Amino acid sequence: MAEELEYLSGFGAHLSSEAIPGALPRNQNNPLLCPLGLYAEQLSGTSFTSPRHLNQCSWFYRIKPSVTHEPFYPCIPGNKRLISEFNQQTTSATPTQLRWRPAEFSEIPTDFIDGLYTVCGAGSSFLRHGYAIHMYVANKSTEGRAFCNADGDFLIVPQHGKLFITTECGKLYAQPGEIVVIPQGFRFSVDLPDGDSRGYVAEIFGTHFRLPDLGPIGANGLAAPRDFLVPKAWYEDASYPNYTIVQKFGGELFMAKQDFSPFNVVAWHGNYVPYKYDLSKFCPFNTVLFDHGDPSINTVLTAPTDKPGVALLDFVIFPPRWLVAENTFRPPYYHRNCMTEFMGLIRGVYEAKQDGFLPGGASLHSCMTPHGPDTKTFEATISRNEVNEPFRIEGTLAFMFESSLIPRVCQWALESPGLDKDYYQCWIGLKSHFSHNKETVDENGTKSSDIPQS
Repeated sequence: MAEELEYLSGFGAHLSSEAIPGALPRNQNNPLLCPLGLYAEQLSGTSFTSPRHLNQCSWFYRIKPSVTHEPFYPCIPGNKRLISEFNQQTTSATPTQLRWRPAEFSEIPTDFIDGLYTVCGAGSSFLRHGYAIHMYVANKSTEGRAFCNADGDFLIVPQHGKLFITTECGKLYAQPGEIVVIPQGFRFSVDLPDGDSRGYVAEIFGTHFRLPDLGPIGANGLAAPRDFLVPKAWYEDASYPNYTIVQKFGGELFMAKQDFSPFNVVAWHGNYVPYKYDLSKFCPFNTVLFDHGDPSINTVLTAPTDKPGVALLDFVIFPPRWLVAENTFRPPYYHRNCMTEFMGLIRGVYEAKQDGFLPGGASLHSCMTPHGPDTKTFEATISRNEVNEPFRIEGTLAFMFESSLIPRVCQWALESPGLDKDYYQCWIGLKSHFSHNKETVDENGTKSSDIPQS
């Protein structure tokens, strides 16, 4: 099925797609009568008056409009582990370095909606500013229902198990090593062909992801716009009694019934669309002489704030690549940062942590909290004989969600049996390598510096 899917390409481009030739109206968006008797419906991802280069919307031509449903009611039981308001009543603040082991798979049938849970975040979906970082553990496809996130955009990072995602624009296939972005307001369902599935989700409120500026890099490099893939139109025209739309609204889940599939869009056009990206296509840049570059050089997508150069959330990766810097400590340096770093590992071993940071696990280093290579990594690096020889990092793929906002952590994440309470121990073994003569005092109180040197 994955091989059969076809895509359009281009990030931020105005695209169009027809499942049936002639389904798109010509020369206007909203004719009196649409071709094939379809309904015209617009989905706006930005305000009408947003500047043209930022304006995002799409037109759908569908068999029945999405408004054709019963009233929304709270989901019972709801998912109480989803948060979009980060305050003292819902979450806790902690400057401590945190690390989690991979979540275990459950034998209880759980789909993507029920398997999604918040780890940390900042801000408010109601105030349209902030972010949430979730993880998901599922083993069952969504059946008879679709999910709609009214709060923000989802950036989904699968770590274990493939995903077949059906959206109003068409179908997407993603496997570990790829990402999917579902913009705010889109209805989608997730099928799990491999059964057990696990991964990470970054959610942003009040803005959308875009490609980072390249600055002095020039016109080429990092993530190329043409490598972002958008689904082609696909629809189903079938009766589904009691089909359920589950909508996340203010972090709470609501449900509404309808008698048809929400994936009934026969044609569409616009620039507000879901998309996927293969991380192996990322073109990394690196130091070629000395010192370690800042991780921002590996930014795939960014959600900027109004302050230039400051991100609400960056998505950064650490892919296979060559290390060639001379006379340089090549792993990431020790650091305290005004930004917050949430890291995940898709596969392999992360270059700064030889032990404990496992695929499917996560770590959180908050604003101004010290972090860096563990003791084993530091000692192994400085003891290498051929420190200037080129070295290729292989078999790994780590990533980072980095934000300028200080996160608050959910209580279940702090109480999780997967929380590594001994994480701090990975740095306790760092010893002093200071080589200057130390001051000593003998039993008579004489300082070593006062003793005449022969």
